[in-house]
Formats: sequence, C-alpha cells, structure tokens
Amino acid sequence: MTSVLATVAALLAGVGLTAWLEPKWLGANGERGPASPVKIAADVRLTQPDPWLYYAGPVIACMGVSWAMVCIPFSPSLVGNDVNIGLFYFIVVVDFVVLGIALGGWGANTPDSVESCYRAIAQLIAYVIPLGLAIIGPIMMARSLSTVHIVEAQANAQLWYLIPQPIGFILYVISGLMQVYRAPFLEPFADPIGRGVLSVFGGWKGLLWRLALSGVLFVVAAMGAVIFLGGYSGPFLPGPVWMVIKTVGLMVLMIWLGRQVRLLSVAEMLSLSWKVLIPVGLLNVLLVGGLILLGAGQDPFSPGGGH
Repeated sequence: MTSVLATVAALLAGVGLTAWLEPKWLGANGERGPASPVKIAADVRLTQPDPWLYYAGPVIACMGVSWAMVCIPFSPSLVGNDVNIGLFYFIVVVDFVVLGIALGGWGANTPDSVESCYRAIAQLIAYVIPLGLAIIGPIMMARSLSTVHIVEAQANAQLWYLIPQPIGFILYVISGLMQVYRAPFLEPFADPIGRGVLSVFGGWKGLLWRLALSGVLFVVAAMGAVIFLGGYSGPFLPGPVWMVIKTVGLMVLMIWLGRQVRLLSVAEMLSLSWKVLIPVGLLNVLLVGGLILLGAGQDPFSPGGGH
C-alpha cells in the first residue's frame, strides 16, 4: 500500500512539474499541441455528442498513464509493482492514451475532434514498431522485462545502456516524441483542427486531459531514464533524486530536439517510420546481439543470471 501511495504521489508530482515547466520551455510562439491551455473553469457544450464515448475518453487516457506509472521504479523498494513483464505491460497500457483520444474525439462528434481521432490512430501506427525495436535492446542485455532488474543490470555492469546502444536511444527519443504528441509530431493537436480534442472538453474532463497529456510525457521520459540512463542508480544522492534528475533531463532533451525540426504531417511520419526508423531499429537489434556475444553490458562478476 505504501508503494502504491508513493507511486500515485510521484505521478501527481511529475504531472504537476511537467504542466508547470513545459509551457516555460516552449515560449509564447508556435504551436504547443497537447501543452495548449484547456478550459478547466468552464465546461464545453456540444450539440450531438455520444455521451458514453465522450465521457470515457479522458477517463481512459488518465487511467492509461496511471497504470503505466505502476512499473516505473524510483528505488528498489519504491515501485508500485515490479511485475516480471514490466516493459511489455508498460508499452500496452500507456497506449490507452491513444484509445482515450480516439473515444473522446469520436464521441464529441465534431469534424475537428473526429479528425483528431483519425490522426492519433495513424500516429500510433507510425511509432509503435520503432518504439518496440528500441526497447528490445535493453531487454536483450538485461535478459529481463522487469524494470527493476534492468536498472540493477546496468548498475552491476557499471554501464548505462545508452553507451552501447546510442542508436536504440535515439530511436526511443524519436518514437517517444510521437507517442507523447510533442513537436514535430503535433498532428492530432494541431491548430488547423482546433487543437483536436482539447477544444471540445472543459471542466473536470479538461482537467483529466491536462493530467493525461502531461503525464504521458513524464512516464515516457521516466521509462527512457530506466532503460537507457541507469534509472535510480547513481552516487551520493538518494535513488529517487537521481530518477527525477534523469527524467526531467530527458524531458528537456526530447522537447528541445523536437523543436529543432519543422512539424511533420501524418504521411511524413509514416514515411519516416517505414523507410528509416524500422530498418534502423532492426539493424540496432542485430548490433546489440553482436555486442552481447562480445560480453558488452554484462555483469563482470556474474555473467549468467536471467530473471
């Protein structure tokens, strides 16, 4: 129970930190996408919504982020649940955000919200395979899907997986930006379609969207810190402090890199994914396999030992 409460507190703190910092990083110019303001003080009145789907959208999106947070460790004991299929569980439940956008956009039943629904699903198709290929490398080196074991494997080998797998890390950053709808991948929340679902929700539903869209950036950056940056391991400071430093640092890096590139359309995202990211991801898996055969990233004192 203590771990669950600590996980919820960490999620709320991370969401609050993201919602506060991100607008400052983005400045006043340009499209903000999911970081755009949401009407929380007043509700939005629609003429012909599907009430079940309309209300289910933000709730499911928020639940997906909360469930994804469960398997992210801030220390060996500060983790909601160290399930032995943690990474697989994470990539499944975090995409409930896409399901929420699809349900909410379709349920609102306006031209812009339905367009946002289609764009979010197309974006999912673009990033899901490259993201999976980026995550396979750390799994292969740690020989486990457990997030705690992946952190411990890096600590025992005294090597962040970023070092032997820079291609996998770059792949994770790019596909992660697609997954969190940040620049240059803003299509489902673009200004020409009225910022998508954000324009048709207000009140408590707008608050849930703010929690979900800020939270998904936080959890994707936190998982990147776990699988490539050694997670909570580090000298002198407590594990949770290291985890927060690495997570915020990766969030800053992702947002900064994304703003250096012009915005891409859905067609350009799909082309980038199928022509570049997926072939590079397959090459990265082969390279990681070769490095493992050479002994890279393994615990020098315990060469065996899967989880």
